[in-house]
Amino acid sequence: MSGDKGVFTISLDTELAWGTFDQGNVERYEEAYRNTPEVIDRLCDLFDEYEIPATWAVVSHLLEDCGGDHSDRTSPDFDWADDWFGELPCASGMDEDLWYAPWLLDRLQDCETDQEIGLHGSTHMQLGADGCSRRHAEEEIGAGVDTLRAHGVEPKTFVFPRNDIGHVDVLREHGIEAYRGVDARWYEGSSLPSKVKPLLRFVDESLRRAPGVAELIDRDGIIEIPGSQAFRPSRGGWQYTPGDSSVARAKKGLERAARTGGAFHIWLHPFNLGHAVDRDLGRLERVLEAARELADDGELECRSMRDVSS
Repeated sequence: MSGDKGVFTISLDTELAWGTFDQGNVERYEEAYRNTPEVIDRLCDLFDEYEIPATWAVVSHLLEDCGGDHSDRTSPDFDWADDWFGELPCASGMDEDLWYAPWLLDRLQDCETDQEIGLHGSTHMQLGADGCSRRHAEEEIGAGVDTLRAHGVEPKTFVFPRNDIGHVDVLREHGIEAYRGVDARWYEGSSLPSKVKPLLRFVDESLRRAPGVAELIDRDGIIEIPGSQAFRPSRGGWQYTPGDSSVARAKKGLERAARTGGAFHIWLHPFNLGHAVDRDLGRLERVLEAARELADDGELECRSMRDVSS
């Protein structure tokens, strides 16, 4: 990072139905998934308008229809999924609009402001969960990297599905140079019960607490860039927090980064903005506008994850 200037970076978990197929609740988000192509198109326009280089962490299976054949892969032993590859969207006959986006890379690469394309796994496998061995991680990451390379992209950054970090050394072996860490909040990396953390996140949101800024961590040659704030959707319980709390918190995070020279790292899923497209894109635009004003004043730099880590 650069001296006394703060840094703003934004990463997007780009996954459509791959993010929830193993949870059995795809129907809950179906409308948002169907709105996601519009969301992505309009996000690209916003990033161009405010000159924001974002990092799009892509589930690589969005780019190819395998026809359900994963005979070269071994299924992880997850408690919640009896047969990982047998339950994949491409194997179960799910509506293609929910899991297949061959247009995605072209749209991102058509942006006037350079957009980084990173990796979010091949099938959104939870690499840090019990039941995911090193072999599973090697296959998952290797398949994802190979798919992006076949489309002319050399991924340098990674976002772990569900922020469940595991097998970081495998990333390094496949040329990945940076990944997103858990948010820079005292309780995220703690040993608190997992059921307690959502409550603490809700409290942070309700009280509009300023997010932390990220300090980069060198993990034996690969850079961890912790998150600062998840930009919350307008549903899933978050609609009960005070209006515009995510915008207010993000502005505090941007100001803190500018003041301290740290990195403010906001992240979201594009489909999260698909429930109320105009309203939620409008909320995010206010954050981008604030970032651009600080950048134009020379107090902040807007960078992709790849450029933050270099």
